[in-house]
Amino acid sequence: MTSLEARQTLRIIDANLNRIGEGLRLLEDIARLLLNDVALTQQLKTMRHQIIKDDWSFHQQLLQARDSDGDVGINIEALGDEKQRELPTMVVANARRVQEALRVMEELAKMPGTTPELDSEKFKQARFNLYTIEKALLSKLLRQEKTKHIPGLYAIIDSQALNRRSHIEAARQIIRGGAKII
Repeated sequence: MTSLEARQTLRIIDANLNRIGEGLRLLEDIARLLLNDVALTQQLKTMRHQIIKDDWSFHQQLLQARDSDGDVGINIEALGDEKQRELPTMVVANARRVQEALRVMEELAKMPGTTPELDSEKFKQARFNLYTIEKALLSKLLRQEKTKHIPGLYAIIDSQALNRRSHIEAARQIIRGGAKII
C-alpha cells in the first residue's frame, strides 16, 4: 500500500469511527436519559468504548490523515434528510448509520496492509449486537410513545370472568387500580 493509499484508508477509518462514536452516543443518551434503561445504556456504552479505543498513536495517525476542509461530501445531503425528525425515526437512522459504518470497518480490517488495530470480527460482532439493541431500544421507545397518548386506564368488566363475584366489588377494585373509565 502506497503512502497516499494508506492516508486515504486512514481518512475512511477516521470518518467511520467518528460515525460509530457519534451514533452510539446518541443511542446511549436516549437509552439513559429518555428511557432510563440501565441495561441498554450499559450495552451501548460498552460497545462505544470497545470500538473507540484510547490508542493515542493510532488516534494521532487518524488526526494527521483527516482533511475536513477538503472533504467533498461535507455539504451533500441525502434526499429525505428532514431537518426535524420524530424520535423513533432518529433512533433507526442513527442505528443504521452505525451499522453501515461498522460494516465498512469490518471490510477495511480485512484489507492487507491495514493497521493491526482493526479486528474485522470485532466490528462484525458489534454490528450484530447493535441489530438486537436497536430492536429493544425502538420497542421500548414506541411503547413509551404510545402510553403518552393514553389519557388513562380503561377497563371492561366481563360477567363470565367474574365467577359469580359482584360487579360492584370488581368495579371498586378496578377504580383502586387506577382505571378512569369502566
